[in-house]
Amino acid sequence: MCGLHKKIFYINLVKIVNMFGKGKIRSGEYVFVVQNDLNHVRLIIGRIQNVNGSKIQVNGFYIRPVGLIDHVESGSGKGRPSEVLKNPDPNNCIFMLIDRVETGMYNQEVDQNVDKTIWINEKRYFVLDGWVRENLPDMFADVLRATSEEQRLQARGILIEKMNSLYERDLKDHLYAVARSTRVLEA
Repeated sequence: MCGLHKKIFYINLVKIVNMFGKGKIRSGEYVFVVQNDLNHVRLIIGRIQNVNGSKIQVNGFYIRPVGLIDHVESGSGKGRPSEVLKNPDPNNCIFMLIDRVETGMYNQEVDQNVDKTIWINEKRYFVLDGWVRENLPDMFADVLRATSEEQRLQARGILIEKMNSLYERDLKDHLYAVARSTRVLEA
């Protein structure tokens, strides 16, 4: 096959994979798992260690969005917050991460037939991991839940200092985008 035919074959293969999805999840890949946890959800974000049929061993961390749960249960989180809590995915989970969260290490088996399991790329994994590792949910919660202007400005200053100290480019870009959209950067 000449170079042009190889290139055309590769482009068509990419189109087919995009059209029908990535396929089976394999060891070494990253996943975003949604588990029912009592009356609410728990997110598991991690790397697959082993695949055994529909069961996968995931090593990573879990997130329980306690701030969003409280917000929705109090009746003030109608609309989008309630929708995100009912059906989280890697694209809307940021709404869970701009408020208080409970986190911890996770190294257990997940059943793909029971829990919603979504493949994510390495870049997305490290951005989500960075949010938790750098304690950004609590920092955002401090700004958004401040009861006085003085508290808000102090919390905003701490968050901006943290944002400026980050070295991981993707995390920093994502964080600035979220801060702009939530109007945290406005004085």
